[in-house]
Amino acid sequence: MRDAKPATSRECICGDVAVPTKITIQEEFEEIDLVIRNFPVFKCLQCDEITISPRDHVEYYKMAVKHYESTNENEFDCSLSQ
Repeated sequence: MRDAKPATSRECICGDVAVPTKITIQEEFEEIDLVIRNFPVFKCLQCDEITISPRDHVEYYKMAVKHYESTNENEFDCSLSQ
């Protein structure tokens, strides 16, 4: 999705290390629940805090909406869009 090399870790607000992982999220679109799988996030190894990139959130949401509008499927896999 981006040209830059993905970060391998970042510092959590608790001071420990957060590492990249993937989760499933649900978003509403016109009374439909879109299921977005393999959404990239950072998860802290100490406190389990999840950090979501607002930019990624908007971009993948738009892709999920386009996918739904073209296929009528409410599930979108982020890993297939890269």
